Amino acid sequence: MAPVLSLLAFLSLLPATLASPVEPRAPSKCRDITFTVSTTAQNRVANSPPADFTNPTAVIAFLLQPVAFQTVSGTQKMYGQYCEPTSNNPLRANTLQLLVPGNSYGHTYYSAFEETPSSLASSWAAFANAQGYPTLAIDRVGTGRSDHPDPINKVQAPYQVELIHDFIIQLRSSTKLSIPTAWKKIVWVGHSFGSILGTQMSTNHPGDIDAYIQTGIAIPTPDENALPGELADVYLQASVYDPVRFPSAIYTPGYLVATSKEGCRNTFYSRPLVDFSPALYDTDFKVKDTLSLGEALTQNFYNSTSYSNPVYILTGQQDAVFCGNGSRLLGNPDCGSGATSQLAAMKVLYPAVPEAKFDYYAQPNSGHCNQIHYTASAGFGKAHAFLAKQGF
Repeated sequence: MAPVLSLLAFLSLLPATLASPVEPRAPSKCRDITFTVSTTAQNRVANSPPADFTNPTAVIAFLLQPVAFQTVSGTQKMYGQYCEPTSNNPLRANTLQLLVPGNSYGHTYYSAFEETPSSLASSWAAFANAQGYPTLAIDRVGTGRSDHPDPINKVQAPYQVELIHDFIIQLRSSTKLSIPTAWKKIVWVGHSFGSILGTQMSTNHPGDIDAYIQTGIAIPTPDENALPGELADVYLQASVYDPVRFPSAIYTPGYLVATSKEGCRNTFYSRPLVDFSPALYDTDFKVKDTLSLGEALTQNFYNSTSYSNPVYILTGQQDAVFCGNGSRLLGNPDCGSGATSQLAAMKVLYPAVPEAKFDYYAQPNSGHCNQIHYTASAGFGKAHAFLAKQGF
């Protein structure tokens, strides 16, 4: 299926009750797992890759090059952190939340950059565990503790989707990977590029996922382009910028990292001090992960014509990546409200999803990384109330 939209994006209040009661239990236990996935995919041909993203002319030429495809195959190791629920809800014991982060982030995005999720106010994983859901937060191939193959020709969206598809087959069919069950239901929780991958997954493999929570995503208006603002994040070769964190033997040319702390804050966050913790942002920037040139080339929404299960869109009201020009310095981003909002417009990608199974929430006072803002728990509550309403 051809993409219907190509992006240049690189990338607090709980509800009074949730539908399913939960019984308190012992604190969650998290464990590391590593699994092997194999696939063949149709990736883009990536000609004339720039050394980094400091030359706008070279970047634009790379991103707008003619579309051609090449077949790639591989077997990779992928890392995930599996966390048990902190409350006992038998209805959710066989429902796994699969957490898929976006560009520049690894699995700790879903735990507010803690190695063990704990904060109900800023950790999606901790909140979900408290509602009785097991979670599995992954490092996509090319990030974190997962393998780092060719960042230009291999680490692209089509390859990522097919690798995760192989993983989902394993999750459905056996008790491999040190996970205690063969899952009956899987909920995809994506952020940004992880949500873009979700649109591609629901198109290529509509039966893989039982519900999607798509965060940090919206349909840009015709006059919105995130590239100008994101260039101010100053993406440099990771191994050159920080050879200790990103050794050249692993992070070959084509793995980039954002190096401007101010630029990233203006791209990914809303108002400093007012809307998010400066200390938490300091941690975010310190642990920031990589972007591959191949991922930058394949930021495409797909039209999921055959997928008909629930979809929920959760995005910050002031998301500069999808509802602006990539930076708060280039205007005041606003995703709109109601049926005419850029979140509601996401329904066009899911024509087979009934209206009763589609909903959205613009998290107030929040930028692109909505989970790291003070209003995060409002978004967590809304999304989980939607899941409960849909029978999850």
